[in-house]
Amino acid sequence: FIDQSTMTIKFREEPCGELELKAGGLQVLRKAHKPGVPHKDEPKMAFSADPLRSLAGRGCWFEMRVDALAGGEMCPMGLGFTATDPGTLKGTEEEPTKLPGSAADLPKSYVCGYLRSMYWNGEQIEVDNVFGKLKPAKTFTIGALATVTGGLELFINRRLVLSYSPEDLLNRIDLEQPLWAVLDCAGGLKKGCLIPDSVPPTPEEANAPEDDEATPDQPEGAEEGEEAAEGEPSEG
Repeated sequence: FIDQSTMTIKFREEPCGELELKAGGLQVLRKAHKPGVPHKDEPKMAFSADPLRSLAGRGCWFEMRVDALAGGEMCPMGLGFTATDPGTLKGTEEEPTKLPGSAADLPKSYVCGYLRSMYWNGEQIEVDNVFGKLKPAKTFTIGALATVTGGLELFINRRLVLSYSPEDLLNRIDLEQPLWAVLDCAGGLKKGCLIPDSVPPTPEEANAPEDDEATPDQPEGAEEGEEAAEGEPSEG
């Protein structure tokens, strides 16, 4: 039995893609690419340690700060939710379970943030480029909300940038089942950190006009700066 009212979100150590977790599972850093492995086959995803609790009247929510995002990538990053228990993907020493190269290939998953694409339980849906207005080398926050009506909303710097809900009621996210947060660092995310005490944006925040904002707070124990992770090649 999991007491969801007392959970604090963090990433789980296993299973985990080619990433390094720090700050007690709050911070994620992408490892250097393994030579000889096609980028599309190299898993770069992380899951929440526990199912997310559903907030009354809002749904399931999580948010993170992105400290370093490689520019010019065709597929910057993705995040969302999965109803596939990550524990079932661990495998054993004798028969290890290999994670797919993309979180989009996980069963019962709802992931957005990829460049002009959302993946809804295996179906690819074309959407607008949610990263188009980001300023180069500027820290930002990104959050995902599985709504009480079974849709998915994406927020950047607390502003709503994407809202989707399928017409087919049977194809919507079932909040009665456990949902885990899933992050796919894909080709762009180099360093990011969960915001453990985050709550969904208010309607005023979600619809606020764009302007320059202060850099988001640094969670305790997380590394500062935008330097590449140890062993990670620099851009250029």
